[in-house]
Amino acid sequence: EQIEDFTRPERKRITYALLTPDMIVDTVEVDEKLLRSTYESRQAEFNKPERRLVERLIYADEGRAAEAKAALDAGSSTFDDLVEARGLSLDDIDMGDVTRNDLDEAGDAVFAAQSGEVVGPLPTALGPAFFRVNGILAAETTSFEEALPDLREELASDRARRQVTNDAEPAEDMLASGATLEELAADTDLQLGTIDWAPGQGEGIAAYAGFDGAAAALSADDYPEIKYLDDGGIYAMRLDEVIPAEPLPFESVRDRVRGIWE
Repeated sequence: EQIEDFTRPERKRITYALLTPDMIVDTVEVDEKLLRSTYESRQAEFNKPERRLVERLIYADEGRAAEAKAALDAGSSTFDDLVEARGLSLDDIDMGDVTRNDLDEAGDAVFAAQSGEVVGPLPTALGPAFFRVNGILAAETTSFEEALPDLREELASDRARRQVTNDAEPAEDMLASGATLEELAADTDLQLGTIDWAPGQGEGIAAYAGFDGAAAALSADDYPEIKYLDDGGIYAMRLDEVIPAEPLPFESVRDRVRGIWE
């Protein structure tokens, strides 16, 4: 009586040949010299100097800065009061995390301060300024040996993507010359697979963005051609047959039927 609830939708039986970077990344060799040169070229990433989280409030001249300093020392104004009096917000004066060199002449004084401390006025290219230190970030040093696993994985993945891209043109030439997907898989790194596809399936090759649209548009008249996946992979596919909608065998849905009945 409710057979529509237990009916498998129409599906397309699709044969495909697929090659993704992940499928070959373990076979890609990365030269030690390249690993070391990449590490050296990214010293700023792997070896970060000591930094400070800083807010900077700049004044136009020494006189106004001296008045602000007197108010701070007397306790009649806080740093936040000075910011508000200038018509600014804390976002306006936030410098984020900075190194000693980022602060030029003010660097030594700011880096000598404790977290939460306000120092100044100090000279800057824009005028005398007060600095509030909101956090102290220690230097971070990552040795070559520590960075090696991530570097190797990154470079291998990049090389695998390039290899897949390079394989796309000869694969396309084979298909244009009349090769079948089976022959393509036999002569290249592409691997053969099949899927009984229906919209929204979301498993295997159907999990890739764009595959649903390509599968929905696929017809028996289409000859296989190379298409690209969002991870740098390539594939080609062929429609083998359209499987009509059909009721699922009762035994396979017995528990669901019982649950609905109960």
